[in-house]
Amino acid sequence: MGDWITFSDGSRGRRSWDGDEQRAARWQALLASVHGADRRPHCDCRHQGAPVELVVRRSERREGGRVVQAYHLARFPGQGELHGVSCPFHERDPRGSGRDGYTQGVIQPMADGRQRVALACGLRRRDQAAEATERTVGAENGAGGGGVRQTRMTLLGLLHLLWEEAGLSAWSPGVGRRRRWWPGVRHELERCSREIVPARGHTLADYLAVVGYRDADAPALVRATVARCAAEWRVLFIGAVDRIVLLPGRQGGEFVSVRFDGAQDYDLRISGKAAWAASLRRRFPMAMTALARERADRDIRVIGLVAATARLVRPGERQIVQARADDIALMEVEPDTLIPVASSHELRVARALCVASRSFIKPLRFDAHRDTVHPDFVLTDTGHPRGTPMEVFGRTDEAYEARRAEKAAYYRDVYGQDGWWCWDAASAPGVMPAFPAWGGHGEARDV
Repeated sequence: MGDWITFSDGSRGRRSWDGDEQRAARWQALLASVHGADRRPHCDCRHQGAPVELVVRRSERREGGRVVQAYHLARFPGQGELHGVSCPFHERDPRGSGRDGYTQGVIQPMADGRQRVALACGLRRRDQAAEATERTVGAENGAGGGGVRQTRMTLLGLLHLLWEEAGLSAWSPGVGRRRRWWPGVRHELERCSREIVPARGHTLADYLAVVGYRDADAPALVRATVARCAAEWRVLFIGAVDRIVLLPGRQGGEFVSVRFDGAQDYDLRISGKAAWAASLRRRFPMAMTALARERADRDIRVIGLVAATARLVRPGERQIVQARADDIALMEVEPDTLIPVASSHELRVARALCVASRSFIKPLRFDAHRDTVHPDFVLTDTGHPRGTPMEVFGRTDEAYEARRAEKAAYYRDVYGQDGWWCWDAASAPGVMPAFPAWGGHGEARDV
């Protein structure tokens, strides 16, 4: 099914063109031509024999040093499940995703299609900052072995929500090398942040500062966000992390320094409490182990979301962004595709799927309890209407074996004996089973 869009005059375009440096202008022109029109564009999905229409929304973004009108497509409220699993506008049943780990109302659909979220970390500076939580933020008992349900969304949950809504947890062959163009990634993050409402009268875009390399417009956007938020609000910095290190302070003691890729172009300085060094190693061991290596020796990249109080200072002619971190969340991703991975085994599977030109998504856990049945990947091109779940079993201890048996029973009951895929990476690390056959859905190759 892919991301092809049909317009009222019969012309066709791809949603992913907006992240393509060569095709973004053409895509924006197509959307501008139908904004507000009676006949709406639609994807290739059909419901009761009719195309599933989409809405064109308008906003602003910075390009070439100036603010321009920008357009993006969105599904209509309540129609996410009308789209096929391989469609970028598909909305998975929350009962099968990490979103099911919240109590009702933590993620609340609004009448205009946006989502209201209840965050654990207050965004007003006067609100008490959420500590770098290693314990539950507040929970209620869940049903059916799902453990507890969270009553607030942590910063890690918000990072997962942003990545998922931006489409960055999904992959198809047509994406190609586009995720290496950071401005395109920024556009997607900015787009989805305008659809998330964390406070009355504000969207997440009001606080989000996207930091990245080779992005000429981003430094001015970051400074504008800091200037707008400095007096009253925290800023949410997001980007690929280059390093997190413990450094000596000027007056004794130590502090944690957080540096994003490309930070030198932003004159951005982010610091945090020294105690965070040990806390982050416990919370995000895979990410922190990777960041401790030289960049050339890293198998993964690390995406960070930092909630911080920030201000602009001007020592001489330079304008520096100084930020004090109140909370940090980290997420490991495959370096070229930016698909999240949670282990070296998942990294191998993600790369093998890309080499095989398969279409898939990486379901994100958000703040869900570890007891929730949650596939490592879902193939979206096999023809199964809900996709084909994929599991990587990487341990052999007794508790894990019991959990493995529980997961296997669930998948057999829901998807059938042959309706799911697994790899026993602990017992057979060198023998990855063949992937389920392509079923004529999604994209079989780059076009």
